[in-house]
Amino acid sequence: MDVYQSKRTKLTRPKTRKTDLRICTFNCRSVATDNRLAELLEETNRIKYDIIGLSETKRSAEVHMTNRDGTGVILGKRNDSSVSGGVGFIINKSLMPKIKEIKIVNHRIGYLTLQVNKNQYTIIQGYAPTADYEEEDHSNFYENLEDVYKSCKSRYKMVIGDFNARIGERKGNEVFIGPHSMENRNDSGERLATFCEVNRVFHMNSQFIKPTHRRWTYISPDKQHRHELDHILANGKYITDVSVVPSFTNGSDHRMLRANVHINAKQAKFEQVKRRKPPRRVLDPTAALLATENLDSCEDQDIDKEYDTLVHVLKKAQDAAVTIPTNHSRNRLKDSTRLLLSKRRFTDRSDPNFKTLSKECRQAVKRDHENFAKDRILNAANQRKSLRKVARDINEYQSYIPCLLSGETGEKLTSREKMENEVRRFYSNLFATKQSKATTIIPQQTKALPPFLPEEIQHSLNSFQNGKAAGEDKLSADFLKSCHSSVHKLLANKFSRYLQEGKVPTKWKSSKTTLIFKKGDKENLENYRPICLLPVLYKVFTKCILNRIRKSLEEAQPVEQAGFRRSFSTIDHIHSVQRLLEVGREYQIPITMVFIDFKKAFDTIEPTALWESLKTQGIDSGYIKLLKECYNDCSTTITPFYNPVNIPITRGVRQGDPISPNLFSACLESAFRRMSWPHIKEDKDDYDNSPGIRINGRNLTHLRFADDIILISKTPQIAEKMLQELVNSCETVGLEINASKTKVLRNKFASSHQIHIRKNNTMSAIEDVEEYVYLGRLLNTKNDLEPEIHRRRRSAWAALNNIKNTTDALTCPKIRAQLFDSIVLPALTYGSETWTFTKALSERVRITHAALERKLVGITLTEQREKNLHREDIRKMSQVKDPLVFITKRKLSWAGHVMRRNDNRWTTLLQEWIPRNEKRPVGRPPMRWADSLKKEISVRQGTQLIEPWSTIAKDRKKWIAVIRAHTN
Repeated sequence: MDVYQSKRTKLTRPKTRKTDLRICTFNCRSVATDNRLAELLEETNRIKYDIIGLSETKRSAEVHMTNRDGTGVILGKRNDSSVSGGVGFIINKSLMPKIKEIKIVNHRIGYLTLQVNKNQYTIIQGYAPTADYEEEDHSNFYENLEDVYKSCKSRYKMVIGDFNARIGERKGNEVFIGPHSMENRNDSGERLATFCEVNRVFHMNSQFIKPTHRRWTYISPDKQHRHELDHILANGKYITDVSVVPSFTNGSDHRMLRANVHINAKQAKFEQVKRRKPPRRVLDPTAALLATENLDSCEDQDIDKEYDTLVHVLKKAQDAAVTIPTNHSRNRLKDSTRLLLSKRRFTDRSDPNFKTLSKECRQAVKRDHENFAKDRILNAANQRKSLRKVARDINEYQSYIPCLLSGETGEKLTSREKMENEVRRFYSNLFATKQSKATTIIPQQTKALPPFLPEEIQHSLNSFQNGKAAGEDKLSADFLKSCHSSVHKLLANKFSRYLQEGKVPTKWKSSKTTLIFKKGDKENLENYRPICLLPVLYKVFTKCILNRIRKSLEEAQPVEQAGFRRSFSTIDHIHSVQRLLEVGREYQIPITMVFIDFKKAFDTIEPTALWESLKTQGIDSGYIKLLKECYNDCSTTITPFYNPVNIPITRGVRQGDPISPNLFSACLESAFRRMSWPHIKEDKDDYDNSPGIRINGRNLTHLRFADDIILISKTPQIAEKMLQELVNSCETVGLEINASKTKVLRNKFASSHQIHIRKNNTMSAIEDVEEYVYLGRLLNTKNDLEPEIHRRRRSAWAALNNIKNTTDALTCPKIRAQLFDSIVLPALTYGSETWTFTKALSERVRITHAALERKLVGITLTEQREKNLHREDIRKMSQVKDPLVFITKRKLSWAGHVMRRNDNRWTTLLQEWIPRNEKRPVGRPPMRWADSLKKEISVRQGTQLIEPWSTIAKDRKKWIAVIRAHTN
């Protein structure tokens, strides 16, 4: 007779309809891919749950992320030595703000702690070894589980998961095992029962009477045997029911087990936290123009009140000008797939067709997700929109920081409260000035600054990119660009008032900071870049100021600085460094280069040094006072999880502010002006012992691209002196050199003397390297281009693989070719203006491009040979640009720019440089950058040189004719 029939009237505790928390456990049999995870999340949408513990996630790496709908997903990685194992959690969005700590201990144990009202819960998810494992494995699992259980200090603790154990009926004097079960106990069940009795935790499955069909959680592959292998344990009898959820399935041979929790307290009701994102909206430019044609002037004596009114009026107009797009639905699954999932839900697991049906469901879910992404990207490609933005938009999950290393103790922090405290400690220290407050004496303004014109506002707005995020005021740059000209006039009046009174709205001094992971260890806060999300009106204002003072700032910068300057680019310095290594190799000149890396350069600039640098570089005192007002008493909020962390800011420039790069460059220039490199040399004419390298009468001592700096000298001893003085000078403006990331690159003719720096009375050795990636280009001591060509080829293949699904779906060859030429070709040819091309290297680039072309059109090399297709036939099918012609055109265009410049840039000086005091060794020199230009373009009559290529290049019209002749 069934236990349910014999003991129908007996209940171990009175029932209650009140449920405060629903805790589930489920062996999902793999969520190794995002498609399998999406299938599982689709099932969770139709059941009631708060926490779902997962076993056998089988992920290759641990992930902590949030789904688009707010659901939390934490998945641990599988066993390193196999493809099994892994635990995780799915957390209802209403509980995400309540999470205090999440930790994946290993591939079998993980736990999370949450605080609800005054009650703290810890849910431990376990996945025990199966019966075929060694006894040692079982012992290790329960020992680790016991350690984790005892280390948790919560009032309410639950242990859930797949224990591969049949607990059976209560035996002897067992107190914590209930009287109800469906089968006899096995060895694994004995271990689980021992764990319960020793640690005084109740086995909750056995506390409730259930019919057999509501108790089993696992069915054998032959569908003949059913067992209760998944269990829920608790340290008190606050669970009112434990039962399976038969309709929940993702094709696994396990069923979900759910426990209802009720705490007998006056305030047991959870807060309903609604964090739904509003539907995506698009701007109608015509509606924006009409909505802003007649706006209120928003005048008020108080600047803050006036600004609040202005934002309110503009926000109201913006709301009237946006609409929900017709294709705004984010539902990825088709109705047919949902019907298939519903059919599987109501199919008995013992049905012979259940396995086939589950496979069809997985394939359908995968197909729908791929088609959804493909359609969105395809639509963006046809409309010439940013694929990166679309890929970010269709991403279902958003990762967050899994854990942090304490900067004080080195301890690994998993508690969210401790992690938030670590974020507060780290960034409060980073943004806190290290200098005593000193008043910067700014001279009195002699004449009034001219008011802003509406045309200045419009020009600044037009410089902003479309689709950028709005600030906390929710006003977008796209809307302001579409507004009526009366808005430009209104903003000009407001900005002119701020300029005249020297005050700005208080809300401009607060911001929201987002932490962007760069590279390295995710647990180290130093590997995150803080980006400020500022009000758009503030950025328009500072952009207007920048447009007025840019000329003065750039005139104060030397030619060594190429960062954030008009008509300069990374190619300037890449060419200069390559030419320096080229001449050093040919004339056997010793060269030592030190590549400088700063610690958080933009975030550590001292404000006093910043205003002093602007004053010495001739910026009007009215603008300095206004910028100083913008940076006084600033603060920012960082939200690593759900609780905002407020950080006061007393130093650094705001990353995200249009003017901040120029302010940084100005401050860095003031640090360089304090140095005495010209005084290091022992003798006025002793160039070997002077800083830098003598280039046509000038010393090349360093190159700068924003905060990427190279120190250049012949000997490491001089380089060491230069580096030490740079360290000391930069400390006065707040910059600190990162000795561990600063590297030395020297050619084989330079001395092997080790370079050291002294910081805080500690000597640190600077590491020597054979190659270094500078501004995206791989440099090496031999000036060998081959390693860089390998990098470019890998980058091109990676770029094509990222857009392959889109190119396969595109039916228009022209659009497909434009997509290829705008994404893949630049990845293959970056920096090609400076390449010294041999026939072998050019052939490698051509072969790589041909393989990319075949991949693009869907033809293999074997099929090309079988069909006797020439590469010109493939080119007609792909319609892409010829890579060698593209490279030739870029190199010729760059050569013309270099030779026509008359601003004393190092690219021109180095290209014309011939070391007069050095003698080239006997033998044929290695190929130079200009050799191909000399051979193909210089005009000769027999062996006599009539007109060199450099002379032709100085005539723009002649050089354009040369480019056309070589690229048509």
